[in-house]
Amino acid sequence: MSPTQRRTFLSLGAAAVLPDIAAAPSRLGTGDVHGIAQHTVALEEWDRRSGGRATWHFAGLELRRAVDLSAASMTPAVRTAWSGAVARLAGLYAWATFDAGEKGAAAAFDLALDAAREADDALAYCHIATNAARQAVHEGNAARALSLTASATGPHPPAVLAMVSAVTAQALALQGDIRVVMRAVAAAEAHASRAGDSAQEGWLQTLTPAKLRSDLGYALYRLSATTGHLAPDVVPQLRRTAGVSAASQPRARAMGAARLATVLFRQGEVDEARHHAAVATDLACAVGSARLDAAIAEMRAAA
Repeated sequence: MSPTQRRTFLSLGAAAVLPDIAAAPSRLGTGDVHGIAQHTVALEEWDRRSGGRATWHFAGLELRRAVDLSAASMTPAVRTAWSGAVARLAGLYAWATFDAGEKGAAAAFDLALDAAREADDALAYCHIATNAARQAVHEGNAARALSLTASATGPHPPAVLAMVSAVTAQALALQGDIRVVMRAVAAAEAHASRAGDSAQEGWLQTLTPAKLRSDLGYALYRLSATTGHLAPDVVPQLRRTAGVSAASQPRARAMGAARLATVLFRQGEVDEARHHAAVATDLACAVGSARLDAAIAEMRAAA
């Protein structure tokens, strides 16, 4: 078959198999924005269950499509809603890029923060800024992390303030001052005690007591690594991460188990460490995450 015939054959085959690609609308409505939001929710759930490697490419495609809609005509109210939808989607793309170990996460976080400002959505900004701060903590950049958490403060619900304080504790842990880290941990716990059990929507649903314990456990884990000594309450705090559901949040559960195993191996508590190491390793088989890979590599080095 000649090259021309092959191209014709492939074109005909693709036309028969692949769905039509709808042209970008010339006018954007609330239904279009709702569609972006629905896709983002689905991708967020996929990220929680399968990790950033499974998500970042598809999130990038969705983000490109959503940004291309900026040329469409829309009312001011729709543009505000569109900016909010783009902020959440860009925040997811940035997070998945970071979790997958790909380049460009910081720039994507900046795009998401700009979109949240344009939408005047303080809660979305807070969510994105704290996730960007987590990336900065992972890279050892305490100054950027603290700047981001400071920008995320505001009259938010107690569960959100608890999250901000917990991520602030992670950033402060990089500086090795035990007293200021423990003050931030105490602030997070105080905010959480006022959170109550009211129903939440969207990303606020992820701000569970188990997630907070995981965040605080990581703060004390990073503090221990910085100082070279076990931080107060680090082992009990890491043990509390067992409350994270392995079914709905396998990455978070696996990372908590890997960190706990690392500490226990270093303490010589080998039997319990091996149990948690097995949990982390089993869960990691179904999760594509560079962060989780790094935690397991550290665990194996400690073993």
